[in-house]
Amino acid sequence: MTSNKHDFEELATPSVAAKELGISVATLRKYSLIVEKVTGNSDYYERTKQKARLYRKQDISDLDAFQQLSKKSNLTLQEAARQIYAVSDKKTEDKKRAEKEKSQAIATDLMDTQEVVKLLNTLQQTIANQNQAIDSLQKQLTRVEKQNQELLEKQKELAAPADQAEKPALAAPEEKNVEIPQTREEEREIESENEDEDEDQVHDEIITKAKENAKKRATANVHRTLEDMQIPMKRKKHWWQRFLNS
Repeated sequence: MTSNKHDFEELATPSVAAKELGISVATLRKYSLIVEKVTGNSDYYERTKQKARLYRKQDISDLDAFQQLSKKSNLTLQEAARQIYAVSDKKTEDKKRAEKEKSQAIATDLMDTQEVVKLLNTLQQTIANQNQAIDSLQKQLTRVEKQNQELLEKQKELAAPADQAEKPALAAPEEKNVEIPQTREEEREIESENEDEDEDQVHDEIITKAKENAKKRATANVHRTLEDMQIPMKRKKHWWQRFLNS
């Protein structure tokens, strides 16, 4: 017994269907042609790739009813077929239409599911690529910031010796011990010392001037004048101006 499955329903080959009906394969072929002619549908029965007919259980049941009607009545095979398949044909067409619509709905749902899965996979791949790009950019930013920090540190190190060279350490000013007079007698002593220093300075300047004049006379005919002999007199300073000028 050979059978195939189509739309989840077991189908019988002509030999199997003829055996169940108690007729020959040739008679089954004759009945099948009459049914196809009455219904106006050459594809009423399912077929294999080799175009051989296949029969459902309902098809075998209808053929049995068609055979019994033609034997018990004076109707011809065509008339018996019209009576049987006038009802069964409508049921069969409705059934086929429902099965077709169901198959189309399943195919549509399957297509929609596949499209959704494909779209989700595409989105996941896009997100993964974006995350990878963001991670790469973050690493580059970190590397650039580190390089900038190193350059700033080197710049500071190079600028430090230059600043030290431009700004030498200032020598501490020498501190002068200034004696501040406490009494009138100490003031007079300081004034006397200042006068002695002024007289010594004047004497040294006179000697220096005399040497210069003697040198001039030796090198040129220069007449000494009263102006040459004059020594600029320094104005006497008070004792406290000494501390101001120091």
